[in-house]
Amino acid sequence: MRILFAGNKNRGAVCLQALVEAGHEIAGVLAHPGAGAPASVAHRAASLGIPVYAPPRVNGAEVVKTLAALRPELIVLAGYSQIVGPAILDLAPHGCINLHAGKLPQYRGSSPMNWALINGETEFTISILQAERRVDAGDVLSERTFPIGIDDTIADLQRRADEAFPGMLLETVDAIGRHCVPRRKQDEREARYYPLRFPEDGLILFDRFTVAEVHNRIRALTDPYPGAFTYLGRRKVKLLRSRLASENVAGEPGRIYRVSGRGWLVCARDRCLWIEKAVFAAGGEDALGEAPRYGRLATLAAAAELILNSVVCL
Repeated sequence: MRILFAGNKNRGAVCLQALVEAGHEIAGVLAHPGAGAPASVAHRAASLGIPVYAPPRVNGAEVVKTLAALRPELIVLAGYSQIVGPAILDLAPHGCINLHAGKLPQYRGSSPMNWALINGETEFTISILQAERRVDAGDVLSERTFPIGIDDTIADLQRRADEAFPGMLLETVDAIGRHCVPRRKQDEREARYYPLRFPEDGLILFDRFTVAEVHNRIRALTDPYPGAFTYLGRRKVKLLRSRLASENVAGEPGRIYRVSGRGWLVCARDRCLWIEKAVFAAGGEDALGEAPRYGRLATLAAAAELILNSVVCL
């Protein structure tokens, strides 16, 4: 099948490679502007001799005209972040399909795997759907569900998704070509959209969250994402790995009750957990050896105390 492929990062690269190896004709590749690193979709396409297009605004009239001249039979979106408009969705006879790393309709929108971890889900689903004018609202053509372990991180979920998506994509494209692709209508009553996350959303105040909520945020936002973070005094600290404590220790939220080779035993709103990897945001140095026992990490109460002291000083 003649395919216009739009992708990003490792997911896009491995799916593009799978389509080429399966014998599909790639008419062109849409990539993000400036995304030319060796692991990128643009680099992979160039190495395969496939034309690469990286427009800053994919829905511009001249861009649509250029893509129409490629005469694709199908358009595949694999991590491409720009929302393609109706003019592009209607270019190909078989329409446009989108690889979405979330359960539908419950996890529409941005960063579905991060949100699944933040929400404490015990499983996650990846989906391929027919793209339509409403974001992530089209028929589901293929889906696969995986368990989430208590210490799985976003990197673990991404790896499983990237391993599974190429095979799912090939099966779906084959079924489309044979006009026998299964379809599941989404139940709009269960639909929920999740927004884009920003680095500042990763702030952890230890009297705001339970120990499970702290752990879920740390593993959802760790590498390759900017990371959950807190403060040790006035120094910003990135929290990169945590573990639920087997010890049932409670105390004052934000207080570090133990310092050992394992890390910090820190109290959240309900009880304690272990922070096993933490670095200072400014330089990336290890932070675990810099906090004394009974030191304190950021809380709403500490922030209020600082503000009140500042007012009194004035």
